[in-house]
Amino acid sequence: MAIDLKSTPHHSLLEDAQGLTAAAIQAALGIHLLRAAGLITGGTAGVALLLSYATGWGFGATFFTVNLPFYAFAWMRRGPAFAVKSFVTVTAVSLLAGILVRWVPLTGIHPAAAAILFGVVAGVGLLGLFRHASSLGGVSIVALILQDRFGIRAGWVQLGFDLGIFLIALTILPAERVLWSALGALILNFILAMNHRRDWYIVT
Repeated sequence: MAIDLKSTPHHSLLEDAQGLTAAAIQAALGIHLLRAAGLITGGTAGVALLLSYATGWGFGATFFTVNLPFYAFAWMRRGPAFAVKSFVTVTAVSLLAGILVRWVPLTGIHPAAAAILFGVVAGVGLLGLFRHASSLGGVSIVALILQDRFGIRAGWVQLGFDLGIFLIALTILPAERVLWSALGALILNFILAMNHRRDWYIVT
């Protein structure tokens, strides 16, 4: 089932710009909270965080690179506008995540606080990206396509992928940090599952 990128409500270029900017800032802030507590998340952001912890590579460059193979898939399945917006958003989050480390230093944040705040902030941010026909690349692209095709809510699809990331994380991070990370991912995906529904926002 195809997605109409001009579905109601239709966003102007200015509306898209402000919506995507706000959502990218929220997503980057969520990642910043996770890193401050040594936590991870699911999707390609989780893969990038794991790689950054294991290798010392910078999150921004890793996140940007991991997402590159998914844009062709997004272009074919959801069209050029969605693919381009997703590329711009991922690039913005990659840059902002590095800026926040310098501009908003965080020390001593409890993992529970980081997980809960991440789940809410990044969940609302990702919801905003979906409303403006964009994504954070990777798994979120696949989740949207599966929702379009089979009617399975994107939040639940993402959560299924996230569980695999957390199982891998158990070989790298302490179990306690993985459990707190899972709480953040659960909150994020619950927000998506409850609020991003094809019967509300998608016109076929």
